[in-house]
Amino acid sequence: MSKRPWIVAAVLAGLAGAMAWACGPMFPNQLLDQRGATLKATPQNSFAFEAMHLLEATDKLTPEPVVEGDQGVNAEDQATAQGLTPAQAERVTHVRQAASGDEAYEQGKDLPADLRAYTAGAVAFARGDVSGAAGYFNQVLALPADQGRLRSVWAAFMLGRIHAAKAHDAAGEPAAFQPEREAAAKAFQLARQRAVDGASDPQGLAVSSFGEEARLYLYGHGVQCSWGNLYDDENHCGDGMAPADFKRAITLYAAQAGHGSSSGVQSLVAIAGYLTRNSSPMAGVLDNAVAQRMLVAYALARLDGRSFDSVAGENQKPDPRLASLVQAIEQFGPDKVAGADRVAALAYQAGQYQLSARLAGKAAGPLAAWVRAKLALQKGDLAAAGRAYAEAAQAFPKAGDSQPALEPANVDLLTGERGVLALARGEYVEALGYLYDAANAVGGDGNVYDEDQETAGYGYGNDAAYIAERVLTVDELKTFVDARAPATPVPANKPGENDYYRTLRPLGDNLRWLLARRLMRAGRYDEALPYFPVDGDPRFGTFDDEGKLHVSELRSQARAYARALHDGEHAWTKIGRAQGLYAAARIARENGMEILGYEQAPDYNDNGGSYQGGSGQDEKSLAQTFVTDGERQRFHASAPQPRWRFHYRYIAADHANAAADLLPARSQAFAAVLCQATGWMLQGPPDYDDNYQGWGEPAPTGIPARLQRATTLYQRYVKQGPYVAWADDFGRHCEEPDFDRARELQRSQQVAAVRHAVRRWFPYELSVFVVLLAGLAFWLVRRSRRRKGA
Repeated sequence: MSKRPWIVAAVLAGLAGAMAWACGPMFPNQLLDQRGATLKATPQNSFAFEAMHLLEATDKLTPEPVVEGDQGVNAEDQATAQGLTPAQAERVTHVRQAASGDEAYEQGKDLPADLRAYTAGAVAFARGDVSGAAGYFNQVLALPADQGRLRSVWAAFMLGRIHAAKAHDAAGEPAAFQPEREAAAKAFQLARQRAVDGASDPQGLAVSSFGEEARLYLYGHGVQCSWGNLYDDENHCGDGMAPADFKRAITLYAAQAGHGSSSGVQSLVAIAGYLTRNSSPMAGVLDNAVAQRMLVAYALARLDGRSFDSVAGENQKPDPRLASLVQAIEQFGPDKVAGADRVAALAYQAGQYQLSARLAGKAAGPLAAWVRAKLALQKGDLAAAGRAYAEAAQAFPKAGDSQPALEPANVDLLTGERGVLALARGEYVEALGYLYDAANAVGGDGNVYDEDQETAGYGYGNDAAYIAERVLTVDELKTFVDARAPATPVPANKPGENDYYRTLRPLGDNLRWLLARRLMRAGRYDEALPYFPVDGDPRFGTFDDEGKLHVSELRSQARAYARALHDGEHAWTKIGRAQGLYAAARIARENGMEILGYEQAPDYNDNGGSYQGGSGQDEKSLAQTFVTDGERQRFHASAPQPRWRFHYRYIAADHANAAADLLPARSQAFAAVLCQATGWMLQGPPDYDDNYQGWGEPAPTGIPARLQRATTLYQRYVKQGPYVAWADDFGRHCEEPDFDRARELQRSQQVAAVRHAVRRWFPYELSVFVVLLAGLAFWLVRRSRRRKGA
């Protein structure tokens, strides 16, 4: 029983594999990770959001449709994409094989007039007959409106492209360039007008014409500036562009973006990027409100502001282009500022706090109030910041606002920041409320993920779970859940539904589950049960290795655990109590994550225990600013016992060890419960020990706590337990404890003990018996004599 080489091997394997386990999924940024940076970050919308709201659409034109999946692969879809019936589409495909436009026109006699002429023009254009193509396109446009419905938008658009190509060829000759540019612009404008009047435009050509027309004004020094030219720092084609042309192009691209076109947004990105790198042309467009708002939006979203260095703990210098843009706008005077709230945010980002305060003070709306909150935080006035945040929340955009000041994601972010501020003010329940609201708003698990970046998004759900698990007391959380997170009904099973979607659960139900586990850890079992999901709820089910969903029975498991602990304390016999403790131990080992596990450290139930880290806070993070002593005290008071990963396995081992205390040391049950406990300590990933995170930090040294416990349990067996056939594989291959045999052994031991006592003390017992017998005889004789004498 002294063979333990495999235990040593397990120790070495655990240490050697520690670093290999550190990789995992992408995690969202938590607002509470860098609270100073969170509360100092500049309020800003994404550039795409701002670009799409520079000029609101006043019509119902739609951009080019996005084709997804298998859409458009069949004939009917292809015909619909052309605004035709399948029969018409088939005829057009045939006619397009003609050798010339005239031949196509001749073949298309059975087609509607506008479709016939347009198809002939398209064939001519494809064969290089631009003049013939233009003639057929003009023929379409000359038709009455009711006869040109199918292709008048298309024809005007193509005429615009033809004139745009001629303008491009004549770019170095102003006399030839200007007329062609004007003709192209008129054609593109006509395309939009025809679409507004009701002509067919399934390809979104009217919206695309904004961009095509905008390109007509991107000429400098006789050369057209492409996107590539504008992105190229060495190319200065834009220096030769007239400010009026820049402003005209920006306005057209803004109109395109305002109709929901991503192409228009990207065009504005290229222009804004160029202008912010070149101060002279930038100054020439700032008197235009659309151009000014575009530049401010770009600077806020795309230029590095006053970022917070978490290592140095200091603010870094902002991009100098920020200050240049703010200075250039300021020179126009306050009455020339387009969007004072945005410029206030820009001034804040550039570190010009006085200007920011002046502009934010004059502006209304949630963004301006948000900036005022940031300025109050910059001064350390948490109370004023709280009032400004509340004002911003009251001014949130309403559904259908044509010019919303905040995009939806920023409404959630502002709400989350209110939670960070409330936590910094010691308003713990309120902090959970704000972060819970933000998490509920984004849906799912309450976190926002950006798969394009290694660590991106916002972890509102993670932050809310941290406060619920480690900051609020159990009673505070229970009150919150009762008021804010009622249980939702189990959804009906839909035939054919993917099992994955059956496991999606509301955030409130997940918070109830977190509370249930906290109550279980506190020993408040009866209170915990109603907060567990009802048995059979698929939303809390698990998948096996074959992908089969097993519905949950968490409430029954929790009830069985509580009953087993009760038996372990109150059963009539020692072995009965041992049996209860072992039953509790096995439940804790097999279902501990679900009924006892922490949502975050050290167990990470939020990812099923698959990864260690990525959510919650620790001692190191609580050393930052905006953390109260009260929060630290609450964090320590709610610390897991023990603090190691999968802490419930240690609890299970402790239950088993306590069961061994009540069993006959030489019984099979004694050996079996210790063997099982040893095995539970040996199981687990390499970084199981000491809550090792693996986030670029050195792996822990020395023997992990779990292996120390395994060794202690094994040594207890060696010292006290009986020989069993599976001793050489102790902890790996264990029998289940036989409590009936333990009872038999205990009874036989009790009988043997009595017999041993009798044999050992028989001479003394006999002597005492003789003395007592003699004494009794003497007493009887004396009594008899007294009676006779009387």
